[in-house]
Amino acid sequence: MNDLGNKYALAALKDKRATLAGEIADLKKQVAWRIEALSHVDASLHLLDPQANPNGIPLKRPRRRVKLFRQGELGNLIRDALRRAGKPVGLKEIVTALLEAGGHGESARAALTPRVRGNLAYLEKAGTVSKTGQATTAKWHLT
Repeated sequence: MNDLGNKYALAALKDKRATLAGEIADLKKQVAWRIEALSHVDASLHLLDPQANPNGIPLKRPRRRVKLFRQGELGNLIRDALRRAGKPVGLKEIVTALLEAGGHGESARAALTPRVRGNLAYLEKAGTVSKTGQATTAKWHLT
């Protein structure tokens, strides 16, 4: 093999290893902090209820924020999609329009659909959009 090629490959591998090791060290600190915080919460539970079983409390999955759009951008894109459609459209059509407008692949559909549904409900409360129909047959349009 070429010694020069090995030199660059070794440098890249060392850099990647340093990055991963740094991330692992940071995650270990985060885990240690959360374990300590959890022990304080458990102690407080026992103070208020000596019979409490903290291990019996079901786990809650953390919510992962999908950063596809900036603050307020999703609502603007939804309104633009409805404006361009010119007629009432369903959730699937709105999501398809947003995927195309944002240049996102089809793999983003699963993450985007619940966010669009939630944003449509927000826009409906704000009086910006209206819905006709229910559940999967619902059609949305600008008010």
